Amino acid sequence: MFWKKNKSIIEETKADDQKSLVVEHLTMTIQSQGKDYPALCDVNFQILPGQIVGLVGESGCGKSLTSLAVMGLLPNAAKLKTGKVLLNGLDLCSMSEKERCALQGAKVSMIFQDPMSALNPLRSVGKQIAESYRIHHKLASKKEAKDKVLAMMEKVGLPHVSQLYKEYPHQLSGGMKQRVMIAMALINEPDLIIADEPTTALDVTIQAQILDLLKKLNEESNAMILLISHDLGVIRSVCSQVMVMYGGMIVEQGEVQKILHNPIHPYTKGLLSSIPDPDKKEQDIACIPGYVESLEQRKQKGCPFARRCQEVVKDCKEYCPKLQNVYDRQVRCGVYGGSFDEGK
Repeated sequence: MFWKKNKSIIEETKADDQKSLVVEHLTMTIQSQGKDYPALCDVNFQILPGQIVGLVGESGCGKSLTSLAVMGLLPNAAKLKTGKVLLNGLDLCSMSEKERCALQGAKVSMIFQDPMSALNPLRSVGKQIAESYRIHHKLASKKEAKDKVLAMMEKVGLPHVSQLYKEYPHQLSGGMKQRVMIAMALINEPDLIIADEPTTALDVTIQAQILDLLKKLNEESNAMILLISHDLGVIRSVCSQVMVMYGGMIVEQGEVQKILHNPIHPYTKGLLSSIPDPDKKEQDIACIPGYVESLEQRKQKGCPFARRCQEVVKDCKEYCPKLQNVYDRQVRCGVYGGSFDEGK
């Protein structure tokens, strides 16, 4: 099996100074009605041990598709044109399905945004967490797996774990279901955790508890976390680095505090200005004009944000700007000059 044959390779990458997630020039299309449409374009980023990196943008910007590419859970309509996804030096894009399955849940795991649809309503939550563990620990007995699950359930803050182990998803609150999902993601102590909108369906109080839990677990395990959200408040509270995505491209990336206190890209500025300010109740809430174009509507040339941008220049409509260093971050914007790609 792949896991046995490659055990020595995986063991060699266990030291923290060797661990990393590196995404290089990830470009992808989605097929619709027989045509291929650009979905991701030249996505590049890196996550190191202990880092929580945020990926933010409106719905339809490519955030979840990026996470699915890293997980190896892409839909059949998706086609990888170029790029690599390197986890601890292993290229996930070049692996077979069996090889990726050996890593999924063990070295990389995902916390989905809707725990109710992600959990099996016909199985107790304890058995579902135990299944995640036993898939990658085939020699573990049922008792060993159960003891491991109970310890993890306590670790993520679930109460009365012996009783909860036997209960079903419909018997749990939204916050408890999300904690079960986090327990499933952490049970095998993965190097990388992808959290896709983990607090979207939760009220504000439970949101704060889940975010505090993620930060605490991150500090204890030193795992890498990619946190996907449309909520800049969530990103600000837990992330050290942030990537702002639009039209399948990263348009601005760098340190959270620097970007959120002093945004450069017009899209980042628009996102921040749309957040209500309690000190300015008399003012109307700003919004970005227009809407995120569907894959079929995206133009094949120019900056994807040009149609909505308030600072657009002539070249933006003809050429797509490259990601370049501007001050203390990387920005993809024609306003700041730099080089352009012809088309996309």
